[in-house]
Amino acid sequence: MTGATGISAAVAGASVPKSIRDEGPGAIQGFRAALSFESMLLKQMLAEALPESPTGSSEEEGFGGGEGGNAFSATPTPVSLPETVAEAVVGAGGLGLAGEMYANFEGVRR
Repeated sequence: MTGATGISAAVAGASVPKSIRDEGPGAIQGFRAALSFESMLLKQMLAEALPESPTGSSEEEGFGGGEGGNAFSATPTPVSLPETVAEAVVGAGGLGLAGEMYANFEGVRR
């Protein structure tokens, strides 16, 4: 997250389409809000689809459960794979959902 804005560095660094930039600062802020939502949605989808560990074990294993497991054995990494992938996709412009959401919220015809 960056400063007081509460948006991730990937969202802050993502390019905003020229048509939206031409509409002014409010439009840019609205597009970045839509891009933040796209990022959150993508992280959730990837978290469901991708295993958290390279071995494919679930979260329940090793975190206070299972043989030899304790509360400290499954210390989460600072950045998960789903978060890394989602931030990379959003930083590269996203999947296009943000543009569609922005257009629908603003009533823009495409």
